[in-house]
Amino acid sequence: MIQLLAILGALVLGYGIKNLPISDSALNKTLVYIVVLILFVMGYELGSSSSDLISQLISLSRIVVTFTIALFLANFYACYWLLKKINRSLRKPLHHSKSANFLQFARESGKYVVIIIIGMCCGVLIKHPLHALSEFISLLLFILLFIIGHQMRANGVSLVSVILNRNGLKLAALIIISSLIAGSIAAYICGIKWTHGLILSSGFGWYTLSSILTGNLIDQNYGAMAFFIDFIREVIAIILIPSLGQRYPASMVGYCGGTAMDFSLPVIKQNLHEECVILAISSGMLLSIAVPVLISVFAKL
Repeated sequence: MIQLLAILGALVLGYGIKNLPISDSALNKTLVYIVVLILFVMGYELGSSSSDLISQLISLSRIVVTFTIALFLANFYACYWLLKKINRSLRKPLHHSKSANFLQFARESGKYVVIIIIGMCCGVLIKHPLHALSEFISLLLFILLFIIGHQMRANGVSLVSVILNRNGLKLAALIIISSLIAGSIAAYICGIKWTHGLILSSGFGWYTLSSILTGNLIDQNYGAMAFFIDFIREVIAIILIPSLGQRYPASMVGYCGGTAMDFSLPVIKQNLHEECVILAISSGMLLSIAVPVLISVFAKL
């Protein structure tokens, strides 16, 4: 929760500064570098502890894969059917044209995959955990939200319209409901307690928090499952935003879950309509707040 407040503080601080002695092109390049660093660190973190995590993933793969598929289908199609109007309004003009470059979308997605794989390979080879990793990521996210806050002010976007966004509230509620339904179905398929299924489906991509909470409230196996379910969710979202996100922007922003306002945000900004940034911050903030609340409540059932 402290990290969430710090991120929102960075957004407000950036919004409050009218002029910066830096050009827009330099700010946009900084956002690109932040994307690369975050994805590289994600891959490195997984690769540096691969001997333990990969063996855990193999042993828990049936449950992890079942929940991953169920959550993607439930989130994506719930938004597809119920938010058609929002999806249409947020599409970039490029997609209304016959010349939509799907090869370019594939290339953009592939670029993110390559960065993550490079990070994983470095982690596997070096086998040395990054010191102060959480502080480093928090600094990157602070800079990211500071820049976006400043750019929103420059574009005349109201901060109130971002934080108290009606579409963001709708999207967050839809993701929560569809995730819990998917979690109940996946729990039945896997033969685990339905309350455990609700817990595993309540991370919304925030794998650092969900894995710790779930591990403490149930056991370490479930903590590992929560980690992989939410980590894979984030990777899938980042990979598919340049392609599916162009056609179904609200659906992909929603699938990002809580990461829509941090890790996934620079990718959303690079590839989707500017209005998607507002939707991402609003829905991501609400879903991030919901994670510790829902997991704690379901653990007591």
